Amino acid sequence: MIKYTTPLAVAITDNARFDKKIYRFLKKWVRESHNETLLRFDQSLEAYLADGALRDFFLSRPNALQELLQMSSILKHLSRPAKRVYFEPSSGDPILATTEQRIYNLARRICVEGTHIPFRSVQPNKQTEAGDNAAINTYPEDSEQIRYNSGNHFASRPANNNVFQENSRSVSKIAAEHLHVYFQEGFLEDRLHDAITLSKAMQLAGRMEELYFVICSRHSQKEGHFGVSLLIMDPSNPYFPERVIVCDTLLKELPQHPRWWPHFVEEFTNVFGPAVIELIEDASHPLQKVNIKGDNPYNHDWDCPYYATMMAKALAQLVVADNKLLRSGTLQDIHLSMARRMPEYYQQDDRIRDRQEIRHANQLKR
Repeated sequence: MIKYTTPLAVAITDNARFDKKIYRFLKKWVRESHNETLLRFDQSLEAYLADGALRDFFLSRPNALQELLQMSSILKHLSRPAKRVYFEPSSGDPILATTEQRIYNLARRICVEGTHIPFRSVQPNKQTEAGDNAAINTYPEDSEQIRYNSGNHFASRPANNNVFQENSRSVSKIAAEHLHVYFQEGFLEDRLHDAITLSKAMQLAGRMEELYFVICSRHSQKEGHFGVSLLIMDPSNPYFPERVIVCDTLLKELPQHPRWWPHFVEEFTNVFGPAVIELIEDASHPLQKVNIKGDNPYNHDWDCPYYATMMAKALAQLVVADNKLLRSGTLQDIHLSMARRMPEYYQQDDRIRDRQEIRHANQLKR
């Protein structure tokens, strides 16, 4: 098996070295900024530096994170490559220095929104005053919502939403005049109605060029799995599509259908009527093969948003690069062209990568 992460002992040494650098930085700051140490009270200097000083630094400096990043030794650690990080095997989480985690948490809690670094912090109500990750047994007794969302991994709802929003921004950037990316909250049926609405508006405006819709959403309220669809619409007939291609992550070999197939079909027929069934084509990719019996259940929650994102991105890129292929090409050629735009999951010979390589690719995206 390929070893992707640095040894734990090396990571611990690097983290300890970083904590010492932050300690020295804060010690110098305390000596020079007595009026900014808001919450020191009667603590000893050592206790203050160990617990509250970094929080006070963030509270008293409007550009605290930027100031820290101006120090090359701090920047070097925070921007180190993944090979210098140890990933906890069961959760896939990186092992961070104590002050490193505090920096990410405090930046999210105290600084302006633009300084929030996705996936490396926890929600403010899951932090201690100092900026550490709080243990769940410290949450208030009546905080059922916090307890329900107790995970700080992708299996938790807040984390899934965070992943979805970041991926939405990434794929939506590919949108063009004839390409509309519907990577949004809600469900497939809602997005299909949106496509009809836009097609009707184009018809009224006298613009009859074909429209391409790349949709990434959950299937429906009764089936919350992520799925991806490509919808080609002709504004001269805004109530029925020219071509429909759907993508899931459970296909083994074409032309088999994933077990989510009936849900795709149901949502499309709800909008376009039963005749659309004859149009729906399946270009799914077997990415869930990395999850096997005996895996922790959260692995699917971690991985699925990335699989859906890469399929949506591949389809959007194909619309821009070769919409003729999507309009009239064979499903096999479309599937192959998508795979070649997903190097994290496919080798150059178009074979799917080893499950550990795929899992590692998803870890890096976190």
